[in-house]
Amino acid sequence: MAEKIQTHLILIILFFLPAYLIKIKFGWVSFNTLELLISLLFVVWAFNKEKKYPATAGPRQGGDFLISRQYLIPVILIFAGLLLSVIANKNYYIGLGAIKGWFVLPIIFGVIFYDALKKDESLLKKALLALFFSGAAVSVMGAVYKFSGLLTYDGRLRIFYDSPNQLGMFLAIPFLIGISFFALKLSLSRLLRLSFSFGFALIGLNLYSTYSYGTWVAILVSLFAIFWLKCRTFRHRVGLLILIFLAAIIIGQMKIQKLEDLENFGGRSSLDSRIMIWRSAGLMIENNPLFGIGPGNFQNKYLEYQKYFPPYLEWAVPQPHNLFLTFWLEAGLIGLVGFVLLLVQFFKDNKKAIQHDREMALICLGIIIYFLAHGLIDTTYWRNDMAVVFWAIIAVNYYLASKNKTLAQS
Repeated sequence: MAEKIQTHLILIILFFLPAYLIKIKFGWVSFNTLELLISLLFVVWAFNKEKKYPATAGPRQGGDFLISRQYLIPVILIFAGLLLSVIANKNYYIGLGAIKGWFVLPIIFGVIFYDALKKDESLLKKALLALFFSGAAVSVMGAVYKFSGLLTYDGRLRIFYDSPNQLGMFLAIPFLIGISFFALKLSLSRLLRLSFSFGFALIGLNLYSTYSYGTWVAILVSLFAIFWLKCRTFRHRVGLLILIFLAAIIIGQMKIQKLEDLENFGGRSSLDSRIMIWRSAGLMIENNPLFGIGPGNFQNKYLEYQKYFPPYLEWAVPQPHNLFLTFWLEAGLIGLVGFVLLLVQFFKDNKKAIQHDREMALICLGIIIYFLAHGLIDTTYWRNDMAVVFWAIIAVNYYLASKNKTLAQS
């Protein structure tokens, strides 16, 4: 019974990832709904965790997730960098809150998810479906917004997110899962396939309506990686290159205000704005190379650094629009090193994971590549929902890799 509750909670959390936008405050302590759900999952898991796995579950694969040295060292470095950055910059309230929401609870979710996978591997497919239908549910609301004309001033869809780019960032994950399920021919019932097709169409419509150019390009990069590895013959790989090339031409020919802004480089385009943000972030790193500026502190520092630059093109900038710059600034150089080591270990494990379950391992690879590709021009990790997805994929990848190792030894 306890295991069923735990499984249901995992799926509920993955489905209700957008619930992080609903904030709840208890005195001076603030939580969001997603954090409360993960906390509840932790309580259930902690009180019901078995010391030994039942005989029906087979051999334990790979030990506990974070106890393995390959992951423990990067995680320790990330937390050391975060805590040192908080202490050095004295932003205790905001900094510790950021660590709680963007690292502690997402990692706890990843550990529990990995533990549950060891007992029931079928949970993996259910979890991916929960993520997909989360995107589909959001897209139903998005369709209502779009056809009601509830768009931004420049005609882009954002629904209840702070920006169209944030909506696109979230929907990219279920979109990638949807394409992977179809292309990798993973089995679905007829009713589920129909629902899946309808949901996929809605997600695609919403993604298009965000006009998030960075999201589109990152999705193309991710799909290229997935299908390049899936295609085993030269002929198929040439066909893939042609399709990607045609898709890039189509995107490039669209008469979209964002793309027209890019062509007008040197004016007030989104690219100009990002370059100014990156220059400001670079100066912050130059002035704070070891400890950074503290987690959750970029907006304040960004405004302080206005005096070093011409008038900003954009003022509300909670993150520096680059994944690696964000880690350096908010977790210090030590945290950045830990993050890079974590990625290196992921790719090492993914090679092993592909040998055990090629389809699922390719989905994991595609999602992480999306994080990194889009992360070059935006901050794809430092949000509650995206952090949970990131650590869930790290956990799945490690599970598949460790299971392959166990099978090889048996």
